[in-house]
Amino acid sequence: YKRQIDSGARHEAVRGLQVIWLAFLGSIFFYVLILLLLGQQSDAVEDGTLNVLRPAFWILATILSIASFVWRLQVADLKRPLRASSSTGFTRLRVACLVTWSFCEAIALLGVVLGAVTYRFADYAPLVSLGVVLLFVHRPEAWPIDRFLLEDFRR
Repeated sequence: YKRQIDSGARHEAVRGLQVIWLAFLGSIFFYVLILLLLGQQSDAVEDGTLNVLRPAFWILATILSIASFVWRLQVADLKRPLRASSSTGFTRLRVACLVTWSFCEAIALLGVVLGAVTYRFADYAPLVSLGVVLLFVHRPEAWPIDRFLLEDFRR
């Protein structure tokens, strides 16, 4: 017979992930607020330095974006054989979410750092926006939570 997931356990699992996800999202807005409140504090950065920083930050952002999807797919693959010492399904889900969301936040932080160096909207807004969009793509509701919780029942 097919086991049903307790709705209370599912709600608790989803609620916990939503709180953590909102903290990641809120921290990005907090960083941008600090950037805007501090204003331009330093002298202008040389164009040569910016010509190196901008592409380097975008390359890092691209790598982190790809890594967020690769990590999610690898950890979320429930068909992988489990080792005896493997974590529970929900623990695997939580770790996958935290790492994926950390990649998204790191992308936004790249934008904040670039914005702190240049204080140009065109420098920080795209990276911050990319981080926020990826957080929404990887929001808790987008994960196969029921499959991870069912894995715990099978143990």
